[in-house]
Amino acid sequence: MAKKKLSHTAKILQKFLAGETVISSDVFASNTNQYFGQIKDQGIELIEWNDPTEGRHLKRRLNMSDENAERAKKYLNRLAGKINAVGNKS
Repeated sequence: MAKKKLSHTAKILQKFLAGETVISSDVFASNTNQYFGQIKDQGIELIEWNDPTEGRHLKRRLNMSDENAERAKKYLNRLAGKINAVGNKS
């Protein structure tokens, strides 16, 4: 079976779960802010701030509380096709 290509949203989630800070210009896609919105729509809390000395893009990282990190992992698994929307393994 061919390896499934990950979406931009999944790649962003992987970076967040690795503890990385991400800004919209890190993602090479059009309308990158939509991906952060999709993540937040899943109830995943992001910490967002602006550093005026480094441009106008918001910096974002995952709130690493246990509950929030678990939500992010579950959503990443769903995006990767490992579980379906109800939480059952595919």
